[in-house]
Amino acid sequence: MAEFVIRVGGRSAQGRRPNNEDRFVADPDRHVFLVADGMGGQEGGEQASGLAADIIPRVLSDRLAALDDAPNAVQKALAEANQAIIDAGQRQSGNRKMGTTAVLAVQLDDRFYVAGLGDSRAYLVRADRVEQLTVDHTVADALARNGTLTPDQAKNSPWRNVLYKFLGCAEMAEGAEVRPFTPRAGDRLVLGSDGLTNFLTDDDLIRSGGHQANPQEWADQLVEAALGRGSKDNVTCVVVAFDRE
Repeated sequence: MAEFVIRVGGRSAQGRRPNNEDRFVADPDRHVFLVADGMGGQEGGEQASGLAADIIPRVLSDRLAALDDAPNAVQKALAEANQAIIDAGQRQSGNRKMGTTAVLAVQLDDRFYVAGLGDSRAYLVRADRVEQLTVDHTVADALARNGTLTPDQAKNSPWRNVLYKFLGCAEMAEGAEVRPFTPRAGDRLVLGSDGLTNFLTDDDLIRSGGHQANPQEWADQLVEAALGRGSKDNVTCVVVAFDRE
């Protein structure tokens, strides 16, 4: 990966919520980048996303150091975080459920590996093209993928915010899809919670100057754009920039 250098920016805003249940990791030294959007109220959501932000980078580093291949390391990290969150929820009074989405990217050699659970997303911005690297694990999006709903119907469905996969889900039958890609100089990888991605379009990611901007400035700009368009949720963004040396 000598043709470019990696620079990173991250921002999380509480927005109009009474607390911030989002967490992010932007760690180029450990080659791990993550956004987690907690669910389950102030205590539960913050604890769940905090566990994800702590456990996933640590397990990834340990497994890659033990020479696991990257997809297997990602699955183990997500599985360990999932079980830790389930256990933490069972220890709460009333056995209250809690959970978190997670979207992550990890670098191994000249490739990046992306995975997501829930509806936080990863986008690859390359020249004038935007590719969503993850799928939303909402009931509405699953119905759209199998043709039961149209994409427009899914956007307005009462099931659009109901997740069937997330960290802290005891009934999750299978893990996340791990998607590899090889970065090119000039690429931007954007990880965001739904408080961000529900209020941005592909054109925003292409035209907002991200290819030229400092990644921290662009992360700030994207978060402010989502807030300015009425996002009432926590808003979190991590930008990974692959810049020419």
